[in-house]
Amino acid sequence: MNVFNKVTLESLKKNRTRTIVTIIGIMLSAAMICASTTLVSSMQNFVLRCAIHIDGDWYGAVYDAAYKDYEDIRNSDRVSSTAYAQVLGYAKIDSANERKPYLYVLGGDVASGYFKTMPVHLILGTLPKDSTEIILPEHLTSNGKVNYKLGDTVTLDVGDRTLDGRRLGQDTPVYTYDSETQVEIMSGERLENTEPRTYTVVGIYERPTFEDYSAPGYTALTAADTKSADQSPIHCYFKLHKPAGVYDFMKEMGYTQEYRYAYNTKVLLYSGTAPFDSFLTAFYSLAAIIIALIVFGSVSLIYNAFSISVSERTRQFGLLSSVGATRKQLRRMVLFEALAVSIVGIPLGILVGIGGIGITLLLIGDKFFSIVRVDIPMRLCVSWQAVVIAAVIALVTVLISAWIPSKRATRVSAVEAIRQSMDIKVSGRPVRTSKLAYKLFGLPGVLAGKHYKRNRKKYRTTVVSLFMSIVLFVSAAAFTDYMMESAEGGLASDQFDLIYAAESDASSAMTPDALLELLFSEQNVTGGTYTKKQFLQGDISREYVTAMFADRFADFGMEREDAAPKNLSISGYLYFVADAEFNRLLEKYNLKEADYYDRDNPLGIALDRNIELDRRLEKYVTLDTLKGDGCVIEGLYYVEIDGYYRKDSRIDENGNKVVLYQNRDNENDIIELPYEESFAKYTLRSEKTIEEAPFFVSRSTPVAINMIYPYSMLESVVPEAALNQFRNTEYFLTSSNHTASFENLAPVLTENGLSSRQLFDYAANAETNRNVVTIVRVFAYGFIVLISLIAAANVFNTISTNISLRRREFAMLKSVGMTQKGFRRMMNCECLLYGSKALLLGLPVSCGITYLIYRAVTTAYETFFHLPWAAIGIAVLSVFLVVFATMIYAMRKAKKDNPIDALKNENL
Repeated sequence: MNVFNKVTLESLKKNRTRTIVTIIGIMLSAAMICASTTLVSSMQNFVLRCAIHIDGDWYGAVYDAAYKDYEDIRNSDRVSSTAYAQVLGYAKIDSANERKPYLYVLGGDVASGYFKTMPVHLILGTLPKDSTEIILPEHLTSNGKVNYKLGDTVTLDVGDRTLDGRRLGQDTPVYTYDSETQVEIMSGERLENTEPRTYTVVGIYERPTFEDYSAPGYTALTAADTKSADQSPIHCYFKLHKPAGVYDFMKEMGYTQEYRYAYNTKVLLYSGTAPFDSFLTAFYSLAAIIIALIVFGSVSLIYNAFSISVSERTRQFGLLSSVGATRKQLRRMVLFEALAVSIVGIPLGILVGIGGIGITLLLIGDKFFSIVRVDIPMRLCVSWQAVVIAAVIALVTVLISAWIPSKRATRVSAVEAIRQSMDIKVSGRPVRTSKLAYKLFGLPGVLAGKHYKRNRKKYRTTVVSLFMSIVLFVSAAAFTDYMMESAEGGLASDQFDLIYAAESDASSAMTPDALLELLFSEQNVTGGTYTKKQFLQGDISREYVTAMFADRFADFGMEREDAAPKNLSISGYLYFVADAEFNRLLEKYNLKEADYYDRDNPLGIALDRNIELDRRLEKYVTLDTLKGDGCVIEGLYYVEIDGYYRKDSRIDENGNKVVLYQNRDNENDIIELPYEESFAKYTLRSEKTIEEAPFFVSRSTPVAINMIYPYSMLESVVPEAALNQFRNTEYFLTSSNHTASFENLAPVLTENGLSSRQLFDYAANAETNRNVVTIVRVFAYGFIVLISLIAAANVFNTISTNISLRRREFAMLKSVGMTQKGFRRMMNCECLLYGSKALLLGLPVSCGITYLIYRAVTTAYETFFHLPWAAIGIAVLSVFLVVFATMIYAMRKAKKDNPIDALKNENL
């Protein structure tokens, strides 16, 4: 080891406090970078494993293809793996679910790994080994009431579903929905080309996610018959070497035009490919801001540490230069110092970062389980790439932080370095200070002001340190605020905990108030009300709605605004809430009861503003429907006829539109009604619009508008022809312990002759969204804590070292008679100078970075720009608090110095 390195190590040992703070800064920097990369790696690994478990390990799928298409895909050099299933057909079964009367038989190819590629999770038994064995889904028993046991032999007449000679697939339900008449109609399909097939039941598996809930058949799986693979339609699933190429691959192969196809969007998203660029843009923008803040904070701390170290050793560099040391050798001394502290700080930081994330994931791991609802553990995933990236970034940060001050110091001549005269600039003009400083702090304040102006470089380091600390803290707080807002807004959860839907016959046996009182008897129930709710559909005049709503629902074929229809369709929900709860709403908004209980002219309260995913803009948006408080909606309900269902509509011989009602028991018994008589119109009026949803209104399903009326006004608002559609009464309850309330209320309802089947623990489902928000909050506030530690260490290191460097100056002032009180006044003045200058520079820059964070978030979630005022207030107070506290600590050490010894000290 050469003499320069030995001198450097001795300097590090002598200045232990500064060395320790520098190592801590490097350690925090490496820890945050490594923690960030490890967290991303762990989260990506977890969600990818969950997505594969739920949806299967494939990127693209082509349905009802030919075996030749499968061979073409398999033989492509861009494809990494393939699997297929034969579509063997449908078999009629004795299902209790009239919408699922079939067993849908697929033959998975064992050789290509179909059962590993697709999400087939056995509950009992084994997977089929050949085309004589079959496994059945669990919901065939629970939903269809068809019971088979392991070992049973099943003979099925398997054929094709057809309608008017056209073959139907699993995506075509038994019932079709007529959008014009708003009713479901049986399709009238037939089962043709049947062939008997005999199977042995060898397993029961979980309901497959690749079976849609509206699918007409329960999916049964057997092994594919490879000999007849080219005689049946094929469902082909494949993966590419590069996930991002799947969209172009499907287009180039022509599958997007001629076939039914699908993309495994969640697996692709977690593999780094998203159909909506805006979400990835927001993610990468925020990630870039996080890394930039970490590097920014690290550079500020480490740079200041080395800047102070170099400034402290300037006389030493001057002496070495005078005896022949070159600039290159001096720079190497500083770089050796940087490597010495990095060897200790970076490995410790990487261990702390990995350990911190590991402990965090261990503590909140159960939150992830409730989100994904699958038995997949959240585990720490440390990739060597993440560790190397963290180490390299931290090392580069340290080297840059050391190189800049070393280059500046080596430019100083040996004489100037020994005399220490380069930092103080004295001009012929007198240095003027503020009269206010003299009035507040006297002569010590004047001295502080003059010293600040003459020695700007040393003060600049302290001000820059404070400036960076302010920017880091406020920016981190803004980042957290926007992340929490987007998480809570995009994952909005409702305020009620339990729902009980009382059937019409049950509610008639007990009044709503009496049943509510019964539900209140459970000790954990803290509140609740009841409502009658129905889907609202109608028309609203353009004069009442916002331009945003009109634009979203306008006829895009209209070239002129005056050609557009005056009325727009609107949908939502119509609530009739218990009078007592409605009166609380009136009291909250200072509304008169008489206006809302007028049976001749009933008024309602309109609930507006929703957060929903706009697929055109590819982000969450806040939608305001109404311009102001007043609105009139022409609602309508389709008329029902007892014993009949609304089947279809047609044009009669006179050119008039009529609606057909068919008897539920006799298909030949049909009633025709003129179209105008098939629905009832009524008017809804409101003179008050609110945006804060009452606890009984669900926000989970966004709608254009909700109208709220008193329960007693139901018959005055809704026409008699539509009253029978308000069958059920829903009870919304809040509870201090929703699990206990759910368990206790079920027997209470049964004892009183009421069904407990319609009691739902809604809070258990909403726990998922709350856990997402909790996870975001844990990591967001952890980020703020680490950034704050870097900022605090930065300020402490800068100020305390600067005070140490001024020991001779303080000794000189003591020697000419400055008292301890005078010292305190001078340092208080300096603290105010530090803080005010740093705030003057830091707050505007913080606001600018906050705006950049806002712009990044708005690519995926619509919100308004706002500043983190609480964080700004904390920053203002903390700046002066930290400065004064550090100054007191440093001055206590300087106070112990003997003035004569300090004046004789040449080792600055």
